[in-house]
Parts: sequence; structure tokens; C-alpha cells
Amino acid sequence: MKHSTLVTGSLVAVGIFIVLLCVGLVTGYPVARPTTSTGPLSDTSTGGQTATTVHTAVEPGQYITIDPVANTTTGELLTVKGSTDLPAGTILMVQAGSPGVGYGGDTIVRTGTGGVNRFSAPVDTAMLKPGTITITVTQMKGDLAKGDYGMGTLNATATITLKGSWLGTDTPVQAPVTKDDYIRINTIGNRAVGDQFLITGTTSLPIGTGLIWQIMPYTGTIPTALDLNATGIMANNAVTKGDGTANRVSLAVDTGNQAPGEYIVLVGEMKGDPSKMDIRIGDLVGSTRFTMN
Repeated sequence: MKHSTLVTGSLVAVGIFIVLLCVGLVTGYPVARPTTSTGPLSDTSTGGQTATTVHTAVEPGQYITIDPVANTTTGELLTVKGSTDLPAGTILMVQAGSPGVGYGGDTIVRTGTGGVNRFSAPVDTAMLKPGTITITVTQMKGDLAKGDYGMGTLNATATITLKGSWLGTDTPVQAPVTKDDYIRINTIGNRAVGDQFLITGTTSLPIGTGLIWQIMPYTGTIPTALDLNATGIMANNAVTKGDGTANRVSLAVDTGNQAPGEYIVLVGEMKGDPSKMDIRIGDLVGSTRFTMN
């Protein structure tokens, strides 16, 4: 696969992790798994949120710091930002988790000022359980092509309080699809390269149904299958509770690595056996197009 970003939610992410190492995507994680480290450099009160930077890198003086994060309500977009002296282009893994469920996605360090670089990553809170959410940002190390790509020892953690009601479920669902079922994605509108936003939509599928997403350049034809050779974003998560009779599909998107142009978004049931490198999209697919300038 060409350079692609991947984000994952819990319930079906463990299979994705196995496939990632083979197709060149950046990994997520299956459940809330805060990184544990020793030697805290700072522990600063942030008005109900704790931001801790740990200093465990091989090179002395390296750091990652998470900016104070406001408390959020389930279903809202959470943006994790921070600073680091790691060089621009370094890949960081951003994890946000509550008991039993979690989100994982990669982001890239970008050039800042005065030797202080910056990072930013969007998180969809729809699958997280209300309560204390642990955010962990970890430097990724190694070379995917050489098989030694994984998490390093330098990380930072923060906690926030997630308000609202839980929109997910503990039990993954594989529901039969009927001719009356649907997935609809809300209009996205024009965007600028670098925008971070939440794609939302509705579905008749039950809460917990596993979903696979792909965002890729539009070539004039609506794809009927995933394209593992396309640039763009690939992700998995699950249907969550919506309003009224319609449930919710949603995905947090970071377009910082994408080129200007027209893109298509696909979302459908996740099919196949990820542990055998078999990831497919089902027959029920929702799609929409948008332009990035």
C-alpha cells in the first residue's frame, strides 16, 4: 500500500493490527491500553485534566507534551494537540481509551517555531465510555519494511472527563443485511488540506456492527471494493447509537497528509478475516464525495 493513515476503534481492531504489518498501514490498538512509564518529568494540573510528560528516550532531553484538553461529551470531536522537540516528520501514535474500548491513530510531527515542533490529531469519542479517558501519545520507532516498526519509549499521557451517555456496545454485531437497510453519509462540503473534522452519517444497521472506511482520490467511478493501493485514509470502527430510529456512523479525519483534489468516502460493513489478511467491504456501502483545496 502507498502511504496511508489508519485509525481504529475497538471491538474489531485486533485483526486490523495483524494486517497492518503486512500492507504498510500505521497501526491502531484494540482496547484502552495506556502506556506505562517511569521517570515523570512533569505533572501539571490543568483544571481537572492531568498532563504528564515522561522522559524515557535514549537521547537525553527529548520530550512530548500534550496541551490541556477540555472535557468533552460523547460523540463530539476531541482534538489532541501538543509540542515536542522530535524532528518534523516523526510519526506519533495517539491513543484514547476508557475501560474496554479505545481509539488509536497516527499523526505526524510538523515544523513549529523556536525548535518546538507541534502535533495535532482528531479523535471521535462516539465509541468511548463516559468517565475518565486516558490519552497517550507515543513516538513510533523502526522501519515497517524491516519488520521492526513499533512503539518507542518516549510518550506523554493526559486524562480528561468524557460526559454524556455511552453510544457503543460491549458486543460486536454481525447483522444480516436486508434490501431495506442503508448507510448514508452527511454532506461534507469543501475542505482545505490540513483540516481535521468529523464525518457523520446514519444507518439502519444495529449498534456494534463493524465498519470499514476508506477515503481516497476520486477517479470518476464509485469503487465497489477497497483499494489497498490507493493513497488516503483507511479505518475501522463500529456503528454507534444515533437519534430516533437511525443509528450513527462517524469517523474523525485528519487531511494533513493528503494532496488537493476530489476525494470519495466509502463506509460499509467490515467483512472477511483480518487475521488472514482478508479485509473486505460488504455489499451495503455508503459514499459521498468532497473537494480539498
